[in-house]
Amino acid sequence: MAQNSRFPAWAWWIIGAITILAISILIFSLVLGVRAGQQQVEIQRRQQIGIALQRATDFQAEGNLQAALDEYQKILVLDASNDLAQQGIENLLALAGSGQAPQALPGSPVTSVISATTSVSPLDNPPLSAAATEIAPTPASILVTYWETAQRAARAGRWQEALTNLLLVQQTDPTYSAAEVSDQLVAAYVNLALEKDNTDNLEEALALYDKALALQPDAKDIQRERDLIEQYLDVLAYTGVDWQLDITRLQELYALEPDYRDVEQRLQEAHVGYADQLAGEEAWCEAQDEYNQAISVASAPEIVTQRDLAQTQCQLASGATPDDALRDDATPLASAGGAQAPASSGGPAIGCILYSSSDAVSGRSQILSVPVGKSMPAQTILQDAAQPALRSDGARLVYRNLRSDMAGLSSFDPATGLQLRFSIYAEDALPSWNAQGSQLVFASNREGDRRWRIYVMWAEENGGTETLTFGESPDWHAGADLIVFRGCDESGNRCGLWTISSSGANAAQLTAAPADDRPRWSPSGSFVTFMSNARDGNYEIYTVDATSREVTRLTDSPAIDGLPAVSPDGRWVAFVSNRDGGWKLYAVPSTGGEARVVAPIVGNLDNFLEHSLEWVN
Repeated sequence: MAQNSRFPAWAWWIIGAITILAISILIFSLVLGVRAGQQQVEIQRRQQIGIALQRATDFQAEGNLQAALDEYQKILVLDASNDLAQQGIENLLALAGSGQAPQALPGSPVTSVISATTSVSPLDNPPLSAAATEIAPTPASILVTYWETAQRAARAGRWQEALTNLLLVQQTDPTYSAAEVSDQLVAAYVNLALEKDNTDNLEEALALYDKALALQPDAKDIQRERDLIEQYLDVLAYTGVDWQLDITRLQELYALEPDYRDVEQRLQEAHVGYADQLAGEEAWCEAQDEYNQAISVASAPEIVTQRDLAQTQCQLASGATPDDALRDDATPLASAGGAQAPASSGGPAIGCILYSSSDAVSGRSQILSVPVGKSMPAQTILQDAAQPALRSDGARLVYRNLRSDMAGLSSFDPATGLQLRFSIYAEDALPSWNAQGSQLVFASNREGDRRWRIYVMWAEENGGTETLTFGESPDWHAGADLIVFRGCDESGNRCGLWTISSSGANAAQLTAAPADDRPRWSPSGSFVTFMSNARDGNYEIYTVDATSREVTRLTDSPAIDGLPAVSPDGRWVAFVSNRDGGWKLYAVPSTGGEARVVAPIVGNLDNFLEHSLEWVN
């Protein structure tokens, strides 16, 4: 029994072998752990050295030599034999000795500096382990570790970490993949610069771009980004201090990159700031130019209003003022032929004129209102709108809507701001109200044959529309069911101005010149005013008696006189003209006489046939 209970000898041999193997594995693992720990300590030490070297270089480049010395001393604590740190300290002391250093340096020799940095209390800086200090030149595996760590960091977008490891590679062995390391350094500097740029640390971004350019001087894209930042910082220095210089810098930057940061907004604000300054000095014409420059960057209603006021004041300062032109005791005024002549008494001073024009900068069409006989600027009523027609009660304005998503005829209620869409065809134009304010007449070439027709519609959304006849430029009598328009007879002959009822009955020819256009009834219906460019060689203003068909010429100028409208009392005919080089509103007696300036046009009428006038109470 006892013999059978003893453990076999061979089993003891197996147990002993396993125990020895386990102990060996444990010892081996401990050795590997120690070595891995030593290697990690070495990597951290090298990283700290690389960071300190970079900081020392940066401080030295900035002229902060004392701070650079402090960084070199930190390196010598970590590696007492570091040649780069010792050489750096020697260079700093040489600079200090030559008087080029802007900050004081210790006056001790290099050896004392080195010894001071190495004689550190163990309590303050515990010494590295013996295994770590025994590692002599950096093994190839450490160099590869730096390089691979830099690559992983770059792929992950950790650019500061990538830069640190790349500098460690370069400091450890400058010949190691030199071209590739240089390219990677450029990428790290550029991406760090972008990070700084995105967080508005522009000075730091500028310094990083400079480091990248030191490695790649011919990199035009890097140079461009660097120059943009430098110019932007230059702009910030002049903002609010020197508007003219600020505008010049901003214009240069805007020409290079219109979407860079807030350059567009700053450029507009600079123009407005300078314009406000000029307006405060009563330099109105110069202020008008600056407001126009601001609008050319980006249109804004409040700037347009300021521009219009400056434009009016500029006109007043130049002597061609609305007030002087329309007062009963006015001094010399523009005659129909453009010459200056004494004013006759009884100038127009009733109501206001609605007109449309194109903004001189943006090109957008707008409807404005200017009072007659008063020195007041025109006020913008609607944007992206043309050809105004006000209902007789003044409560609703119909117009041609030029917004792409609202094309057609629309209405606007001045009191409430209510807007309605009456038609959906972009071709619909020149609307006019009937006496009751319930229907509209207008012209359009909306049909597939593109011929102009006259239509009548109910003045409401989705109102019914009826085709009246072929023709253009209709105008509804203020007190009768009679429409005047430009057209021909049913066979296409006898073209000129015609009248017709809204039912299509009672068609009658009023004038026999095919070029007669834009007819407008007088309030009483006793005459129709119109323009024509065939009767006397260029566009002039005429009237035709509704009964006798007698035609009277009202203007005589080699320039354009067009778009007539009759005053509410029937005594005057307003029109636009560019007879003095710029577009203005004029008024001439409906029975003939001298034309007078009413007001300058805000904007331009280069395509004047796209616009119209309306004289209302």
